[in-house]
Amino acid sequence: MENQNAQNVQNTQAAAPAANVQQAAGNTQGAVTVSAEDIAAALDARHQRTERSVIKSFAEQNGVSVEEITKLMTDYKAKQATAIPADVQKRIDERMRTADNRLISAEVRAVGTELNIIDIDAAFALMDKSGVKVGEDGSVTGVKEALEALTAAKPYLVKAAATSAGTGSTGNFPRTGGDNSTDYAARLDEARKSGNHGLATSIISEAAAKGIYLR
Repeated sequence: MENQNAQNVQNTQAAAPAANVQQAAGNTQGAVTVSAEDIAAALDARHQRTERSVIKSFAEQNGVSVEEITKLMTDYKAKQATAIPADVQKRIDERMRTADNRLISAEVRAVGTELNIIDIDAAFALMDKSGVKVGEDGSVTGVKEALEALTAAKPYLVKAAATSAGTGSTGNFPRTGGDNSTDYAARLDEARKSGNHGLATSIISEAAAKGIYLR
């Protein structure tokens, strides 16, 4: 009987650690009750405490009130929240410039035709655009003044009035109308100076079609 009791005690002692281990494991699993929201709230609270500490420090160092520093930070955060990201603003600006250039180009063609400009592409490339403005409604101002200033400095860009017959020989190439070799050479020189290689090629091709060969 005594041997049986001793065996029961040993079995109980052996089973106890296992039971304790199972209980500990159960407690460990049940202890994870913290949610991500709780962690975020704790971090936010810590951030707020840190921010208040920094604001107080700045106020003391600069001799101003905590309320003034707090208002300054509040205004800054509001401004940052409504600010457009730099990369987005860059794309907006590029699209606006493209749209403005199209409007200006269309106005140059319309006014250039009125002024009898021979090569409107050359005029657009050479004209001073600093005084040309595009309004919020899409209206363009300053083009006529810019083109008039350009043609005054470079009269070969304007088609001359036809001369009456019998006023004298003009040679193989007429000296009016912008179709003689001198005019083409002058236009080509201006295009090259402005770095507009496409326009230069176009002038060379146009002249060649009329038997004028430029280099």
